[in-house]
Amino acid sequence: MRKYFDNALKILTKVFDDGSYSNRALSTDKTADMTTMLVYGVLERNVEIEYLLSTLVKKQPKGKAYTLLKIGTYALMHLDNVPAFAVVSECVEVAKSNGLHGQSGFVNAVLKRVSRKEYRLPKPTDKNYLSVKYSLPQWFIDQLFLEYDKDEVQALLESDLTTEESVRINTNTDVKEVTYKLDKAKVKYTFGECGTILASADNRAVKDMFNSGWITFQATSSIKAVKALNAKGGKVLDLCSAPGGKAVLIAELSPESEVTACDLYKHRVELIDKYAKRMGVDNITSVQNDAVKLKKEWLGQFDYVLVDAPCSCFGTYKKHPDVFLNRDFSDSLKIAETQKKILENAIKYTKNGGTIVYSTCTLFNVENIDVVNSVLSNDVGLVNFDCECLPNDKSTIRILPTDGSDGFFIAKLQKN
Repeated sequence: MRKYFDNALKILTKVFDDGSYSNRALSTDKTADMTTMLVYGVLERNVEIEYLLSTLVKKQPKGKAYTLLKIGTYALMHLDNVPAFAVVSECVEVAKSNGLHGQSGFVNAVLKRVSRKEYRLPKPTDKNYLSVKYSLPQWFIDQLFLEYDKDEVQALLESDLTTEESVRINTNTDVKEVTYKLDKAKVKYTFGECGTILASADNRAVKDMFNSGWITFQATSSIKAVKALNAKGGKVLDLCSAPGGKAVLIAELSPESEVTACDLYKHRVELIDKYAKRMGVDNITSVQNDAVKLKKEWLGQFDYVLVDAPCSCFGTYKKHPDVFLNRDFSDSLKIAETQKKILENAIKYTKNGGTIVYSTCTLFNVENIDVVNSVLSNDVGLVNFDCECLPNDKSTIRILPTDGSDGFFIAKLQKN
C-alpha cells in the first residue's frame, strides 16, 4: 500500500500546491488503479475531508503534511478492505520518506483520531450540511438553489458519476458491425441518447475501434449542440473547436459542408487535424485563430456558426472535481465578458438568415442565458430547435449532470 500512498502524495502535491489539473498530473505517471482511486477520491471528498480535519486540528499544517492527512483520512473513511492500523502506519512511513520526519508523529496522532471517529460532521439543520455531505463548496450549493428548483438540485446532488463512456459511432460505420464486435468481446453496453452507446472504454475491442475511427468518445450534450446547429451544406465555422469532436461530427453529418475549425493555440489546432484524420473526414480546414479578435475577412461569410465557448466548466465537476480548487463564481463573471465578445464576433461572421448555436459546459445563467440575452436585437433572435434529440418547442436548454452526461447549455439564434 505504501507505494500507492506515496504516488498519490506526489500527484496531489502537484494539484494542491502547484495548481496542476489532476488529469495532467496523472498523465505524467504510469499510475496504478489504487493510486488513481486515492487521487480522485481525495479530490471528490476534499470539502468534507477539510471540514472533518478542522474539527480535530486547530491549526492545519501546510503542504505535503496536509495533503498526506487528506489521503489517510479518505482511505480510513472509504477503503473498507484495508485495516485502519495499516493506513495509519503506511502514511507515517510515507511522511518520513518525504522529508516530514518532524511531522510524522503529528500525522500518526491525527489519523488515529480519524480512525476512532473522533471528528464531527454537520447536522442536517446546519447551513453547511449539504456542502459537507456532498463535498461541494458552499457558494456552489447556494448558487444552485438560486437558479434551479429544489427537486433539480437534489437530483443533481444525489446522482452518481457513471464509469461508462458515451460512445458515438462514426456515421460511415455500420452500427451492427460495432455491436457485433462488442458482443464478441463480451463488452457490456447499453444504448443512450442521440444514437450513442454507453460502454467501458477499458477494453481492447473498444480501443481498437476507437483507433480505427469506427467510434469516438463524445458526450450526448456535445452531440446535441451539433444537432442544434443542424448544418445542411454551406460554410460552417466552429469558432472554439479543439479537440475537434463537434467539428468532426458536423463534417460527418453534412459532408457537403465546408467546415472551418479554429483554436487559439497551434498544438490544439493539431488536435483537430488528428481527430479529423482518425475519423476519416476531409471537409474540415483547421485554422489558428483568436476568437475574441474580429477577423474582418470572415464578416458575413458563414451559413452556420458554432460557439462552444470557453467557460468555467462547472457542468463537468463530477468528472473534474478539482475545478473547484482553481475557480469560484467570480471567475464566471470574468469569463462571461470573454464569451460575449466571442458571440458578438460569431454573429458578425454569419450571413443574413444564418444560424448561430451558443453552448457551454457550465451551469449558471451568467455564462449562459445572460450572455445570449446580451446580443439579442432586431437583427438577432432566438429560434426553436428543429432537430432530433432536442425539444422543438424550445430555443434554449439547460442539461444538468444527473444522468451521466455533462452539465450543458445550448441556445439557437438566427441572424435576420
